[in-house]
Amino acid sequence: MASKRPLQTAGSGRTSGPDDETRKAAEAAAKAANRLPEIRLVVLGWRWPGKSLTGNTIIGREEFRLERAAEFCVKRQTEVNERQVTVVDTPGWFSAQDTPPSFKQEIVRGASLCAPGPHAFLLVIPVGMFTEVDRARIEEHVSLFGERVWKHTIVVFNWADVLRTISIERYIRREGKELQRVLEKCKRRYFVINNSIFGEHPQVECLLEKVEKLVAVEGGIYNPEEVEKEKKPLDENQNPAREGRELGARPKQNSGLGLSKAMEVDPLSN
Repeated sequence: MASKRPLQTAGSGRTSGPDDETRKAAEAAAKAANRLPEIRLVVLGWRWPGKSLTGNTIIGREEFRLERAAEFCVKRQTEVNERQVTVVDTPGWFSAQDTPPSFKQEIVRGASLCAPGPHAFLLVIPVGMFTEVDRARIEEHVSLFGERVWKHTIVVFNWADVLRTISIERYIRREGKELQRVLEKCKRRYFVINNSIFGEHPQVECLLEKVEKLVAVEGGIYNPEEVEKEKKPLDENQNPAREGRELGARPKQNSGLGLSKAMEVDPLSN
């Protein structure tokens, strides 16, 4: 008499038994329970194209203009699989120069454009050499929203195609403690996005599901009012004469990109 064996998935080399079916059913139930009718996102990052391109990738079309670096927050909306998705692109910070106080204030204003509060902050980090200065710049600007913001932050790696055959996990290990310190602050939540793909694509749905899981785990959205007292004051010692200068962006070193043009989007019309 032939013995009963679990079904084997063709080409996988592993069996598909009751445990697998139970796990898949549990995952599907968790996704359904976490699903939100609306998702509000604030995009943060350096003053060069990757940040705004990531916003465009989520929206599915070119809504955030890339001709010059943004000086104002820009809010755009779309619908993804019956969800209302709001994306706020914030002014990027500079690679080496001090960020003017007016720019910092505008970055912080991004959260107020997602009333009653963003579900997540997407911290865009281009793949490339990551230094102690990069880590310090990230902590300086993300913490403008208060230390609790890290509970609502997901690191989004872009330009990962320059890694070729290297996995993102190996890249993270290779870059050492500075990058890992940033990831630890947001509980190692990260996502790899391909900015060359627009329109409907599974990667956007996967990112939104990650946001929904974050909200479920952390128990809600980021509330700007709750952290108002916690926010670090803007540096009053900055030289205001520098605010009016157009400071260009510097692509990350060894990122494999030849970007040399500063980028900008239009101010948000009230």
